Amino acid sequence: MEVRAAHHGERDEVLDLLERWYDDREFFARYNHNDSGFRDALCLVARDRGQLVSTVQIFDRAINLDGQSVPMGGIGSVFTLEEYRHKGVASALMSLAVDTMVREGFEVSLLFAERLTFYHQFGWREIERQFSILADAASVNAANRFVIDNFEIARDLAEVAAIHRGYSGRFNVTAVRDDAAWRANLKFAGNQPLYPGEGSEEYFVLCRDGGAIAAYARVTRLRGISMVMEFGYVAGAVDAMLATFKYLGEQSSGMAVTSRRIGDHRRAALLHSASTPAAPAVLVTHTAHDPTLEKALDGAGCPVAHHTDNFYMWQILAPDKLAMRFAMAPQGASARAFEIFTDSRSLFWTADRF
Repeated sequence: MEVRAAHHGERDEVLDLLERWYDDREFFARYNHNDSGFRDALCLVARDRGQLVSTVQIFDRAINLDGQSVPMGGIGSVFTLEEYRHKGVASALMSLAVDTMVREGFEVSLLFAERLTFYHQFGWREIERQFSILADAASVNAANRFVIDNFEIARDLAEVAAIHRGYSGRFNVTAVRDDAAWRANLKFAGNQPLYPGEGSEEYFVLCRDGGAIAAYARVTRLRGISMVMEFGYVAGAVDAMLATFKYLGEQSSGMAVTSRRIGDHRRAALLHSASTPAAPAVLVTHTAHDPTLEKALDGAGCPVAHHTDNFYMWQILAPDKLAMRFAMAPQGASARAFEIFTDSRSLFWTADRF
């Protein structure tokens, strides 16, 4: 049994293996072909008797920790053929993954998993986080001066990226995106498909106020629910965010849209089922990091409910490096990092999930 980094010529074979997991080769290919941080040294494989039998990918990311951009290794695309499970193959790959991340200079690591006890043995710890549930979002009482537009990359990316820096950049744990990371992220959207062939399509909307973008939202249909994977708004423009949620609520319910629109909105069909028109417009997203927004939603007739998720696991890989960043002893720096991870004001967008 060989356990090692993949060779460049094995990229297609890795995708063939992952296709056997989810019957959706194209979903994984989106990352491998478009992720600017993808490299063979971070794609780990196990080969037995000439066949790839297991794989794991390390996703090269950076996150904001107390205003600093910190290298983060994300663990994803973990798959082992059924006949090789419970034989130590995946464990060997995970041990190699930790060693690889340390060697490559990553300081922290994140993964999303249900097998919590399996990952405990390699150093990850689960953290509780809150998803937000906006029930009947179409009922939001929002100002009518805004216009909903669709996102066009050539025209709008610079303005949206500036909003992302100004809004998401205020919160710990958000992924740091340069232009290359933005363009890559737009191609894989960050959502795991529920059904084979579902892919990673998203509906990206803008809320304009007098022509300028005041808010934006990236949304998809995930597990039958409209999921707002990421949003942002200009400082002081919480009313534009309310108007955006109202519009998405209307679209998700299948009811008549009252919001003014311009642009191409064919992708709005992702958000509702024709078989259940006028269903309650439930949106799932993140709002716990933003008490101002939650207060505004409540005041506009859409109180926020929270759902706790603990399939969110972190590990400290380089306590000495964090110690230098935080100007404290390594043990204290590790404790500080976990304080940040568990803080309700911290945020990792679903759009950045790998």
